[in-house]
Amino acid sequence: MPDSVEKAFGHFAAGLLLPREQLKAAIEKSNQVNEWARRRLKSSGSFFGGSYRRGTDLPQESLKYYLLLGQRNFYECNENSTRMLFILRKRLAEEFSPVVVSEGGMVVRLCSAGAVDLDLAPTIKLSRDGYLCPNGQGGWYKINPGQEEIIFKKKEEHSSSRFLRLVKIIKAWNLWAGLPFNAYFLELLVYYRVNDFKKPYAELVHSILMSMRLFLPEFLNCPAAGEVVSSGSNSAAGQKVLDEALGFASRALHEDNPAQAILLWRSILGDSFQP
Repeated sequence: MPDSVEKAFGHFAAGLLLPREQLKAAIEKSNQVNEWARRRLKSSGSFFGGSYRRGTDLPQESLKYYLLLGQRNFYECNENSTRMLFILRKRLAEEFSPVVVSEGGMVVRLCSAGAVDLDLAPTIKLSRDGYLCPNGQGGWYKINPGQEEIIFKKKEEHSSSRFLRLVKIIKAWNLWAGLPFNAYFLELLVYYRVNDFKKPYAELVHSILMSMRLFLPEFLNCPAAGEVVSSGSNSAAGQKVLDEALGFASRALHEDNPAQAILLWRSILGDSFQP
């Protein structure tokens, strides 16, 4: 694989960072929300999670922010997470705006000009490790962001700091293609299926796409919380996107002209993929 193509992948991955000023503004907003939740909801704390905490976030993604509520809140809502989300949205709207229930009924999204969006999730601490969060269907699912962070950092160390970049590249493809797959599912797919990170990024991306083409499980198990994570794909639409991406990747991998190879990769990853 020509060095220019590998360098293009490196530049592309390095550019997949949250804008510093927007991130700073979002963190400041989260501090305001935390103080508000302590006053109004008797929250016992808050913490970041999701792709931001795992180190796999993209510039277009929001920050997952968990508000730790008590058992009283849990039972006041009759254990119904949808009801809890709408109560949270109503109370937040009294002081912050705009506020909407988002992510399929799993979070309350707080949007602010000049800041990354905050996805607020009411969270209940379990007696053992982990927390409960809304699952989008009125029920709850288990999360363990701290353990996720540990697991992903360990994988990153063993990959010589290439695992997180590869995850971001695959997620960027998914985003460019219109999000046919669950983003966290793709993170887990890379986590489980890639162990040799010594190959060029082009070969790694092609290998992942090929493995998806040969066998794509409907669910993967979260190694931190034990919950199953759906692929999130519409089978027909997802298969079409995957076939097209694999076609371009195969051509690019066997293209001797680096400039032409980069053009082919750009068809998959978007216009920001540059030499």
